[in-house]
Amino acid sequence: MAKWGEGDPRWIVEERADAHNVNNWHWTERDASNWSKNKLKELLEGLKIVNDDVGSCVIHEVTSCDGEASVSNRKKKIICFYEFKVKAKWKGSLKGSDIKYVGELEIPNLSEENDADEVDVNISFGKDERECRELKDLMRKQGTKLIQSKLQDYIDSLKTECAATIQVPEKDASTSTNGNVAAGNRNNIKSEMQQVVVQESKADIGTRIHTKKLVMTETFMTEVGELYKTLTLKDRVSAWTRGSVSADVSVGQTFSFFGGNVSGEYTGLVYGEKIAMRWRHKSWPDAHFSNVTLNLKQTSDGAQIRLEQKGVPQDSIEATRMGWKNYYWSAIKMTFGFGTRIL
Repeated sequence: MAKWGEGDPRWIVEERADAHNVNNWHWTERDASNWSKNKLKELLEGLKIVNDDVGSCVIHEVTSCDGEASVSNRKKKIICFYEFKVKAKWKGSLKGSDIKYVGELEIPNLSEENDADEVDVNISFGKDERECRELKDLMRKQGTKLIQSKLQDYIDSLKTECAATIQVPEKDASTSTNGNVAAGNRNNIKSEMQQVVVQESKADIGTRIHTKKLVMTETFMTEVGELYKTLTLKDRVSAWTRGSVSADVSVGQTFSFFGGNVSGEYTGLVYGEKIAMRWRHKSWPDAHFSNVTLNLKQTSDGAQIRLEQKGVPQDSIEATRMGWKNYYWSAIKMTFGFGTRIL
């Protein structure tokens, strides 16, 4: 066992009371979806857009925020994934007028694939609402910039404030900035941990990975229940993956297929309808996972799978598409005869 301060720091056992994730080296992940939705609502609701020559507007309600987010730590690197579609309502009035106008806005592409100033902000009026061109222009021009600045605040907070909950303080950070930390004082430790991560994250935030979403549809000549069993029962999975599987698929279960080339974890199961998982290929950047959803439905032509995979590295999109086709779809059809129509 190496002593503290000597040797490769990846293999040093640090003296920690909780003995947890020494040096922040191991993979740690947190679902940040609810945190993100609350943060976006906090940042956007009440945001005022004022022009002394035209009038003023205010975003008064975030009506929907659909999507997901996660923060991960690996080798002291913070990796963030987020993809949201946000809708909100705004109110406004022209200078010197008591008439109130009600409009809508949509943010369709808030994700790590876009910088904040690249995110679209669509401004409109409802079909039953009175329109005002001047206020619409105010929201499009001045309002869009303010909204994008708030989205940047969200991104920054996700990488620091939210990420602080998955990294632990190291040996040299064992005291707070204003004095000693009492042993076992969880509140002070949490505060200290946030300070450490904020300081380190400025220069050590992780490599930006440009990703795309992969969508595929495939039809199998069988009933949807049989296809679901083929994807989840251990004997059937072992057959088409040509590998050993120890148990039927369950939520939280990890997997490694095709000689370790594909690995991940099942995150959601609905019998005959949906299978969700975290999924990666070993050639991808270290510790980067995509989010896969397989939606199943019965059609007149057979059982259909619609695959939606978010977070695929941009330069791996075609290789990933061919991997699903060759190692999943074709293998299942050849193994169980689901590629032939029975008359």
